[in-house]
Amino acid sequence: MLFTRAFASNFLAWLRLPTGSRLSPGSLLPGSVAPILPKRSRLFTAAILVATGAVLFLPQSREAISTVRASWNGYRGDSSGVRALQDLAARAEKEKDAHTLAFVALVTPDPERSFRLAEQAVVLDPSLIWIYASRRSSPEYNPPPKDGLARLLAVDSDNAFPEILAAQAICEPRYQSLIAQHSPTPQDTEAALAASKEWVAHMDRAFHASHYESYFNRRWQLTQEVWNRNPNLSVTLIFNSLWAHPLPDFLSIKTYGNILVQRAQQAAGAGHPEQAESLLRELDSFGRRVTDQGALDLEKLLGLDLSRLATSELRDFYHGLGRADESQEAVWRLQLIEDRRDGLMHSFRRLEEPRLRALERNGICVQLTAVLALLLTFIAALTLIALELRTGNSRVRRFWLRRMICIAADWVPATLLVACASLVWFFRPYAEILQSARNVTSASAAWDTMHFEGLYTLYSTLWVLQEPFTPLHFWQAITCVLVALALFILAHGLFQLKRA
Repeated sequence: MLFTRAFASNFLAWLRLPTGSRLSPGSLLPGSVAPILPKRSRLFTAAILVATGAVLFLPQSREAISTVRASWNGYRGDSSGVRALQDLAARAEKEKDAHTLAFVALVTPDPERSFRLAEQAVVLDPSLIWIYASRRSSPEYNPPPKDGLARLLAVDSDNAFPEILAAQAICEPRYQSLIAQHSPTPQDTEAALAASKEWVAHMDRAFHASHYESYFNRRWQLTQEVWNRNPNLSVTLIFNSLWAHPLPDFLSIKTYGNILVQRAQQAAGAGHPEQAESLLRELDSFGRRVTDQGALDLEKLLGLDLSRLATSELRDFYHGLGRADESQEAVWRLQLIEDRRDGLMHSFRRLEEPRLRALERNGICVQLTAVLALLLTFIAALTLIALELRTGNSRVRRFWLRRMICIAADWVPATLLVACASLVWFFRPYAEILQSARNVTSASAAWDTMHFEGLYTLYSTLWVLQEPFTPLHFWQAITCVLVALALFILAHGLFQLKRA
């Protein structure tokens, strides 16, 4: 007990001393001067560092650090994201959590592991069978698992999207074979695909399906559920979950649309106007379904392109038959389609200019404070270790180096605390955007919120910081250096005046 009290008393006395000092100072050696010590005690420095650690462990700080780190990597996956997915999958397997298993299956980069996790998720919850059609393969095309896609086609038989995926599994190898031989024309592609009865059957069922759903909203709702239950997930995983959703096969859809137009022209030329009109109406109806029921702007644009093609043919068809009223109605509808296409083409920038500029300024502040905090962490660790290990007397020629280290030990920890708090403060607009994304139910709205209205501005500010050699940045740097030099001269003069 006596030993413990003595140790505690000595330890407290040691904490009250400046960093680098001893409880019992040694004698001076020849050619040495008494060591310069910081003005702040170890206790003060430790309190500042503990406060900094407390700030960094706040949920807001962890979210800010994770998001900034992801922006430095361009929101691409890294090893830490893979480890997080492995831990999440292990916990989900243990808890029999079907939704978390499905989420990991959709975002994990390993196709074999993805298929195994998807199988487990569907066994636990058969309603998740749509995940077989919701994984994008990149950079090389990998078709959905045959068994999984076949089961999805049986369960969701009135949906056009699984049929399009099945058609793509046939289209892609044939198209790649054509590219390997020569540059195929649209006619070459149409002939190669039309020769496949299975491809034609899938596309015919897709165009006659009663509805169109690419499962994008379901995927976002699943992602949102897992994200809200695991708020520490990297925003990269959430961002890539949106980015990695498969798009409908534009090649198969447009090729089959052209085939329908050719069939209609042949039927009209053979004296079967009813058949020709029915084929063009079929194309227009499918385009309307994709436009009205598609979750992505790209899907809506695809549907409008199909409707524009069908309506343009109908206009000429009615004009040739002398049906002026119907031809004029087609002209009016074409104008509506063009107006809607123009609106979608310009919808990628949803932010008002003042809001965008404010976010860009915040993004620069966030990135600068993050870099400053990282730099200050390194300097603080280096100076504190140098002071504690360098216990001997200082040589005269090292006087200024020791003095600078002591100044750094006094002020860098407090500056680090301010930098970390500033990072959280400047990150607030992005935290609000992420919180908004956690609450929206539409996948398209979440994509616009996180990408065009949020994370993109945080990432794009790096381009400014990564190009320091432009004339504007050169003169900005010169101005900052001159201001810093003027402040240093003023502070040095005041310090000398005070000492005198």
